Amino acid sequence: SKMQWSTAISMMVFAWLFAAFWSVMPLLGWGEYDYEPLRTCCTLDYSKGDRNYITFLFALSLFNFVIPGFIMLTAYQSIHQKFKKSGHYKFNTGLPLKTLVICWGPYCLLCFYAAVENVMFISPKYRMIPAVIAKTVPTVDAFVYALGNENYRGGIWQFLTGQKIEKPEVDNKTK
Repeated sequence: SKMQWSTAISMMVFAWLFAAFWSVMPLLGWGEYDYEPLRTCCTLDYSKGDRNYITFLFALSLFNFVIPGFIMLTAYQSIHQKFKKSGHYKFNTGLPLKTLVICWGPYCLLCFYAAVENVMFISPKYRMIPAVIAKTVPTVDAFVYALGNENYRGGIWQFLTGQKIEKPEVDNKTK
């Protein structure tokens, strides 16, 4: 079934309010922002490692990494089962979760390590790597979706070359 506009708008408003909530919390005193090690922009201040940081970190990780990861895992497993029954795979259902873990995993590990140990002994250049990788997620997700979905891949190919990709006819009858 197709999603209604009201549902799509409600989901978008929820996503913006959810992001605003977690972004404003350090400004209100729960967690704290500081410059990134190379002073190019700001990030969580993981140099303190106090109770305020630890509680914010665990809540942030749970609601912005663990729960979305679990939702992605179960949703894409369901999609994979549907593809398996039809015999027609449209994209790699494991790839979005893998990109989430690969891109955000190093940053989460650094933040969790900062909750128990002092990370200031790590060079600022090395502490910047996880943050830079995490910031690439929107671009990586766009490529994963665009190149992983056969409909979009065909459209991109047609746009770039002017040639349409012919799809073989597939019998989609389920048993």
